[in-house]
Amino acid sequence: MPQYYRYRAINGDGKKVNGYISSPSRHDAALELEKRGLYPLFLATSNIPGGSLSGLQTFLLDKIGYGRCRSRDLMIFCRQLATMLQAGIPVLRALNILSVQLENASLRNNIRAAASSLEKGAGITEALAGQNHFFPRFLISMVEAGEAGGVLDLVMERSASHYERQHDLEEKIRSATAYPLFISTVALAVVAVMILFVLPRFAIIFSQMETEMPLFSRLMLSMGQLVIANWLVILIILFVIAFITALFLQTKKGRLITDYLKLHLPLFGKIYMMVNAARFARTLSTLLSSGLNLYQSLRIADRVINNLYVSRFLKTIELALQRGEPLADSLQASRFFPPLLAEMVRTGEETGTIDIILDKTACYYEKEVSYLVDRLGTILEPILLLVVGFFIGLIVFSVLSPMYSVFEIF
Repeated sequence: MPQYYRYRAINGDGKKVNGYISSPSRHDAALELEKRGLYPLFLATSNIPGGSLSGLQTFLLDKIGYGRCRSRDLMIFCRQLATMLQAGIPVLRALNILSVQLENASLRNNIRAAASSLEKGAGITEALAGQNHFFPRFLISMVEAGEAGGVLDLVMERSASHYERQHDLEEKIRSATAYPLFISTVALAVVAVMILFVLPRFAIIFSQMETEMPLFSRLMLSMGQLVIANWLVILIILFVIAFITALFLQTKKGRLITDYLKLHLPLFGKIYMMVNAARFARTLSTLLSSGLNLYQSLRIADRVINNLYVSRFLKTIELALQRGEPLADSLQASRFFPPLLAEMVRTGEETGTIDIILDKTACYYEKEVSYLVDRLGTILEPILLLVVGFFIGLIVFSVLSPMYSVFEIF
């Protein structure tokens, strides 16, 4: 059974590189590195990239981001691979170069393992698909279509454009929600400081003045004293609750609850629907233009959207397509996609340009999502400031009002 080895080596340019390699023995690993033009300085066994991690270790590593391949990483990988293929560099050589150059360590490791599979006679599709589901099904299908049609460079260029647009959409959402999240975090920190440190000092002053604090202040003070006295127990309880909740959300029932909330939350539900429409249209457009049929494209789009409720609906669409019904009719009955999407698909089906129409529809929904998120952020900012100001003002008023009463006596 192959073993993973962690190495530190020098390449042909004299630069030090680090990474992992899969090989039956340490000797074979050293020979493999020499074939790649790397001269090992350090070579030791490692179990990080392999499949020997426990379920808990895999779960924790995934939560902190290790082993996860984001849209930006896939965009860079596809773009660079397309450029090398267009320049006439063989696939194996291109993968070996990328396995050293890319930033994402986990992506480098899986590309290196894929290159090793290629050397043993596997095809590029088989090599990427054999990396424990690391590469998305969308990318595997695109590579399969490109390999079968002999246009792998063109397909990788389209995949790069797909992931670039997906990355842009994700960044727009993050940028628009960053400031409201920052305001909320600061607000919670200010309230916590007032409850834990400010109120106890005023409680001493009121006690010396033999004046009773208002009910709201007493409640906040008691809460702060409870937290200070039992902070370790509370921290452990919160950690256990968060961990159990995270595990529950990995189950099918937990995912159903989460996916239902995503679709039905006020304001956010509409944005999530638009995001799904954009991903659905973009995925179908890219896959159809690369030679896959509509039935295959729908199955891959289901995995890209990754929502159990929408997945059930897409399965009914697949059955409808098998019966010969148009895609537009099935989408028109949907509660999970905007009505405009069905009309655009109908136009594409009637004119035979469904891939072009879907690409334009995806661009429209991406712009619409950007607009909605910006507008939501603009609305949330003053609301959050008002809520925080009101809450802090209430604490300050409840503390100062008894002092005014004392001063009036004198």
